[in-house]
Amino acid sequence: MLSCDLVVNCPLRAFRSGVIALSQSLTGLPLRTLQQSGDLIAPHAAAWAREGDPGNPVVLQALFAKDGSDQSGAPTLWFGIPADGSVSSLLALLPEAERLEIGRLRSDQDRWSVAAARAAARILLSQLLDCPARDISLIRSDRGKPRLDPRYHGAKAKHLHFSISHTKELVAVAIGRSPIGIDVEAVREFPDMMQVARMQFAREMLHDLLAVEADTERAALFFRFWTLGEAFIKATGEGIAQGLQSFSFPAHGRPALTRVSELWGPPGRWCFGTLGWGMLPLNGYP
Repeated sequence: MLSCDLVVNCPLRAFRSGVIALSQSLTGLPLRTLQQSGDLIAPHAAAWAREGDPGNPVVLQALFAKDGSDQSGAPTLWFGIPADGSVSSLLALLPEAERLEIGRLRSDQDRWSVAAARAAARILLSQLLDCPARDISLIRSDRGKPRLDPRYHGAKAKHLHFSISHTKELVAVAIGRSPIGIDVEAVREFPDMMQVARMQFAREMLHDLLAVEADTERAALFFRFWTLGEAFIKATGEGIAQGLQSFSFPAHGRPALTRVSELWGPPGRWCFGTLGWGMLPLNGYP
C-alpha cells in the first residue's frame, strides 16, 4: 500500500558530464537497485515520512540517473539489495572513521548493509551536488541525524535533506527538499514483540495490535507501526528522544498521523508512505 503518489523508475535529475563516468567507475559494487517484489523472498517493510504537500509525488529511482528528465524538485527513494562484488569497493567511498566503524561489526551481512546504505547515499547526493561521491562531507546534528556539511557544500546543504536505513538484505535512502525520513525492517515474529509495543507505542496503536489474533498479521502490523514511527522521528531530526508514544497511526489504509504532539503538528504537515515485499499478509498491512 502506498500513500502519496509514487512515480516508479524516474531519475532524480538530468545527467551532467561526469555522472556517466561515475556510474562506469562504480560498476561492480555489491549492491543493485531493488526493482521488483520477487527480488526479496523474506518479508520486509518500508515506510517514509516527509514534510510538505502530499500532492507532490515521491520518485522511486535507480542508483544512477539514465536519461535527461529533471525530477530535482521531487522527493526520491532508493532501495538496494546485495549483488556480487567486494564490500571494499563500498568502503572506498567512505571516510576512514566510518571504515573503521564498519570493520568492527561482527557479521558480513552487517558490514554490507551499513556500508551499502552509506555509500549509496553519497552516490545519490553526488549527482545533486556535482561532486565525486568520495568528496561528500557529512556532519551530525545534536540528535545524531546526518546532514550535509555547509562548510563544504555551501547553501545547497541547507536545502537538501536525506535519510538512510538498513536491515538484513535491504538498504534505503530518501532525499528531499524538506525534512524526510525512511526506515526498512525485516518482518518477523519475536518473543517479546508485545512487550516492546507496550513500552514504545501509543495507546491507540497498542489497542489495534491487541485486537489482531493471527501471529503473522500482528507482526506485519507491528512493523507497519514501527517503520512509520522510525521514519517520522528521523524526519523531525529528534530521533528516539521524540518518543514513539507522542503520535499515532491508523492500523489500516492510508498512513497518516491520527494524533501528534503540538510541537510537530498539525497532522497534515506530514506525508507518509509504506511499501512491503515478500510474504506479507494481504489484508492491508503494512
